[in-house]
Amino acid sequence: MLHYTDQDGWNAIRSQVDWMFRAQQPPSDHPSGAYFTTLPPDTTNLAKKLRIPRRKIEFVFCFSRTDELSQIAGGRGDFIWYSPNDYEVKKEQQNDHGKSDEGACT
Repeated sequence: MLHYTDQDGWNAIRSQVDWMFRAQQPPSDHPSGAYFTTLPPDTTNLAKKLRIPRRKIEFVFCFSRTDELSQIAGGRGDFIWYSPNDYEVKKEQQNDHGKSDEGACT
């Protein structure tokens, strides 16, 4: 599972031993939550597919925990998942993190 973010988000999340992804209200009709995807960084038109600004795919976190995640409604539910609450990923569940265009999580 992957989570994309910008520089500020990356610094905040990686500053903790256990990553905490905060639930927020997205700028759409989807429910409040922490959002994740299965789409890797080298996906063509990634920001467009995720419907987020390009700056929000600059950094990526990848991890193996997937419990308590739900698919969003509609066709994008094939590759977008969310938790309605803050979502913690323990150190032992973490795989990689870094700049999306420098090979992190590929």
